[in-house]
Amino acid sequence: MASSHILCHNNVFNLSPNPFRNRGLSSLNSNGFCFFGSKSRISRPSSLKIVVSERRQVEIVYDADERINKLADVVDKEAPLSRLTLFSPCKINVFLRITSKREDGYHDLASLFHVISLGDVLKFSLSPSTKKDSLSTNASGVPLDDRNLIIKALNLYRKKTGTNKYFWIHLDKKVPTGAGLGGGSSNAATALWAANQFNDCLVTEKELQEWSSEIGSDVPFFFSQGAAYCTGRGEVVQDILPPVPLNIPMVLIKPPEACSTAEVYKRFRLDKTSNSDPLQLLHKISSDGISQDVCINDLEPPAFEVLPSLKRLKQRIIAASRGQYDAVFMSGSGSTIVGVGSPDPPQFIYDDEDYKDVFLSEANFLTREANEWYKEPASASACSPSDDFSRNFSSSVE
Repeated sequence: MASSHILCHNNVFNLSPNPFRNRGLSSLNSNGFCFFGSKSRISRPSSLKIVVSERRQVEIVYDADERINKLADVVDKEAPLSRLTLFSPCKINVFLRITSKREDGYHDLASLFHVISLGDVLKFSLSPSTKKDSLSTNASGVPLDDRNLIIKALNLYRKKTGTNKYFWIHLDKKVPTGAGLGGGSSNAATALWAANQFNDCLVTEKELQEWSSEIGSDVPFFFSQGAAYCTGRGEVVQDILPPVPLNIPMVLIKPPEACSTAEVYKRFRLDKTSNSDPLQLLHKISSDGISQDVCINDLEPPAFEVLPSLKRLKQRIIAASRGQYDAVFMSGSGSTIVGVGSPDPPQFIYDDEDYKDVFLSEANFLTREANEWYKEPASASACSPSDDFSRNFSSSVE
């Protein structure tokens, strides 16, 4: 079995303790100084202990730095909410129709977006800084400055509201990039929601949703309740009741190669798209469930031109499944192939050397309650990807 298999199931929500209290410091250089995020100097550890074993091995043990705890005490005392842990789920497009080209160069779409149970975890803590946020992550290659949509979202919130709170943020990244799953957009929406919580819900979710389109077209969707019919560039979001049972299983299969959205649209031809009415597709899914004929994605043909191996992967999954899935389709602009109806990939994914580095995750559909954010599935927080998975995933992050 592939070592990168992630399992996601039931939901749970938690508010974590202050992530910087009474812990081993994040990193220490040869002089014993601690660094966090931007690697600015914080302080020297209060003491160190040297332990020499019988085999002459030397172990250096640093006590927790008291200044970090005192700093956390000050933040905790001065704010009613000082730390927050939030689940940041991704999405799939059950169908994606491209209906026209706009005068501004973008395309109008009509799509059934649905949140799923695969997601990242974002930890927020108030920072004493009055100038900048500090972002850290477990994944290499992820920008930690204002190129990151999390920082863009926090900057946007401060600009719109005039507030001056800054944050320490840690991103526990599980959603691959370049996957058509909207992981970055979800992170941005989650950051906006978090900033509003830290500011006593200064504005409504509707205002957050409207502002969020300035960050990206997919961001407003995540302020839905989990299922939405989206039009325009994707920023026009119509909440709908979940059209299918939430417990329908699915498997996500993403090769290491990513699809450039810009390159996919560059090869897109409007005259080569489906002529299916998107509202009729939505009605059929609501009445009859998910099937291959309704899971249309007009971006598949150009994405398969960009990445021919992705077309072969989809064809092999369909051929090998023997009715295992209700539908097999690409999400967004790729490169994730979704199989709805079973949590298990075909056996060739495990056996074929060509697919040893694919990202695999089972998932199910997800919604959220009003005035709450999405809750993390219980097994997602319990699973620990192996070293092989972490290495394969990190190398695919752009």
